[in-house]
Amino acid sequence: MRAVSLLTGTLCLLRATSAEVAPEVTVVEEGYNYIAKLPCAGCPFLFQDTSEGLNEPWSERVDDNALLLNISLPYDSAFLAINNAPLYSGNRILPLVYANQVVQDFSADQLSTALDAGQLEASHESNLGGGFFGLSYRHSLRHVETSQTLEALLFQFDIVELHSDLTNPALRFNLDDPAQKMLEVLLIQRPVLSAGDPSPSFEILSAKLVPRMSLSYERTMHFLTWDTHGEKGTTSHAVSYGTSSLIGFLSSSFWALLGFVMAVIVVSIVVLLMCIFGWEFWKDDYEKAQHGKRRKSSVKSVRADVETGASIGKMKGRFKSAEELGLGLASRGQIVGMGKSD
Repeated sequence: MRAVSLLTGTLCLLRATSAEVAPEVTVVEEGYNYIAKLPCAGCPFLFQDTSEGLNEPWSERVDDNALLLNISLPYDSAFLAINNAPLYSGNRILPLVYANQVVQDFSADQLSTALDAGQLEASHESNLGGGFFGLSYRHSLRHVETSQTLEALLFQFDIVELHSDLTNPALRFNLDDPAQKMLEVLLIQRPVLSAGDPSPSFEILSAKLVPRMSLSYERTMHFLTWDTHGEKGTTSHAVSYGTSSLIGFLSSSFWALLGFVMAVIVVSIVVLLMCIFGWEFWKDDYEKAQHGKRRKSSVKSVRADVETGASIGKMKGRFKSAEELGLGLASRGQIVGMGKSD
């Protein structure tokens, strides 16, 4: 009987533990992945009544709610990401960041289930109970002094406005409540343990929610005035948009067909040139030898003509007899039969 009581008490304790409200910051992987549940002070809670189907309109209600921020840092420290949007990746174009909305009493068990199912991506199909928003934000990254010899960086991320097109009309909400908090992440340089380790590389030492404050070296992204090409109306946006449009145009099906036709034309021209200029390569040895003999005989005849002309020039107009012309003899007498007469 006592064992049954203990078992019942244990099951109740497990249920109570699984129903615990998720903390402000949940550690997924120490040093590299954290989930922050940022309370959204005064924000309207968006919900969809799916009892009659998935195409029902979204509505607003008053309920304490929070935004989920998935903070991740790859092992090579190439960037720091918020909800898979890379920040400080070497690209001056700030990424678009989206966030899922949940009720404030979202439990640790629900968070674990959503994490295992990959539902932390910002989407209305995440089934986390609330809507999702595009974020206008400000952020900064600066060096901080520590008692250790390793370098440390302080990352601060503050959401200033929410945008959602789930409702009609679209929702735009300014987070100006004095009680609103922001995210603060401390990164510390990781010691190099082997030659294959990237340097410098960092790991997350702590992640927490802190009261709002002024930021040093901050950059601000307004969701409605930015897109994937940067801030609208700037020169860099025009260049990025033009480049991506050109690449997309060149990769269209029409240009693919045109490229194929041009490739066929180029191959045909190359084959034709090989047939014209490569004919000598395909001649047999006998034909090459006869061609060489013809060239040599023509050269000899030209040389003989030149030498004959030169000897004629040396004679300075002296008349040659028929015998001299025929036999090449410079005789002063006449030839009679086989003898010579003076």
